[in-house]
Amino acid sequence: MTGVLKMHWRDKTVWIYVPWVVLLFSFAINVIIGILTKGQENINSGGIASIYVYMFIAILIVQAQTFPFSLGMSIRRTDYFMGTALMCLLVSAGSSLVLFLLSVIENMTGGWGVNLHYFALPFMKDLSPIARFGVFFVVMTYMFFLGFVISSIHRRFGKTGLYVLFTAILLLGSIGSFTLTYYERWMDLFKWIAHHDQLLYVWMIPLIILYALISYGLLRRATVS
Repeated sequence: MTGVLKMHWRDKTVWIYVPWVVLLFSFAINVIIGILTKGQENINSGGIASIYVYMFIAILIVQAQTFPFSLGMSIRRTDYFMGTALMCLLVSAGSSLVLFLLSVIENMTGGWGVNLHYFALPFMKDLSPIARFGVFFVVMTYMFFLGFVISSIHRRFGKTGLYVLFTAILLLGSIGSFTLTYYERWMDLFKWIAHHDQLLYVWMIPLIILYALISYGLLRRATVS
């Protein structure tokens, strides 16, 4: 497991540099917009989502590149999974800490002096510091392991597995959408989400565990090709 962790750590470009370059570039654009508008309007940006989307994509790339190499180096599948999962958790924790500190600075500076809400999202204003860090950490970990389980399905079953997965998701989504429309429950759903938005992040935790277990089971039976 230590060897796998060291292998991932050598590729800091994918794990650390690129996501923060993407995020800070998006942040800089929003700051410029705030300067141009002279801070006369509140800017509620969703640009922070860029780092989460990148982390989802990153694990897809990482597993495709490193899993065959690891098996070629006689690394056990269990060690590969544990080392990669630990790397995901470490990167999530470190990145979440930086995001939390930036949100604190944002609040202290009045939105960077231009009323920009980029890191300190509106729904976080009533959360404790630990809870705010927890939101950053849970969401990023969720995106990592969501990508991990999808890439593991592809590794185990190939393109056919992904076709079946996305077809099933589309089918279930269509059935759910039809049901909500037929019984006129869309507004009830939106109201429920609005009243439980903070708990949604807590409910991601069991999904993270489920994704991890599925990924582990799939990788144990996966082939190099």
